[in-house]
Amino acid sequence: MKELSVYTEPNTLTMEGWDGTAAGEPTELTERRWRNFGASGAKLVWGGEAVAVREDGRANPNQLLLVETTRAAIEKLRKGLVSEHRERLGPTADNDLFIGLQLTHSGRFARPHAKHRPEPLAAYLHPLLDRRFEGGVTLVTDSELARLVDYFVRAARWAWDAGFAFVDIKQCHGYLGHELLSARTRPGAYGGSFENRTRFLREIIDGIHATAPALRGHGAVLQK
Repeated sequence: MKELSVYTEPNTLTMEGWDGTAAGEPTELTERRWRNFGASGAKLVWGGEAVAVREDGRANPNQLLLVETTRAAIEKLRKGLVSEHRERLGPTADNDLFIGLQLTHSGRFARPHAKHRPEPLAAYLHPLLDRRFEGGVTLVTDSELARLVDYFVRAARWAWDAGFAFVDIKQCHGYLGHELLSARTRPGAYGGSFENRTRFLREIIDGIHATAPALRGHGAVLQK
């Protein structure tokens, strides 16, 4: 058994925010919320909120985004939380503070450019869910999933560089990672068998182990 460096979960309280900038950076409202997390006295901050690893994976056009141009702003969020925690509880209060960042791609529920304009990237066609999208859905290709793995791994490394102790790869709510787990009818390397349906998550986990091995987690184990 191999213990993972990431958290995965069937459900979560960590949802995407609606008060970032169009570029995916925090606003004053976002920063105030994170400072309040620190002032609360909580010692485990599980993600703060879901952060997209690529623009086309945002669930709304004001969701936070972790890309090259937003790295410093995301790091500032964590520092503001820690600073407020120390201010409220003492100068060494952050010694047992455990802060992670949730990373996501919204898949078929992506609305990256306008809140009323869905731009779904689906893992497979679904006779019921597809009815929600008058313009149809775009199926993400195997090669695009392989590239997206790199985006998750890169974001995890940047999260570590910014001081986060762990990352949570979002596998719930029908978003892309979650949908792939049920992609029994999808052909190719990421659908059909259990091994294929879990390939996307396993590749992300292996990539994180290779590039940011110090990220910690206790949320799951993987049989190798």
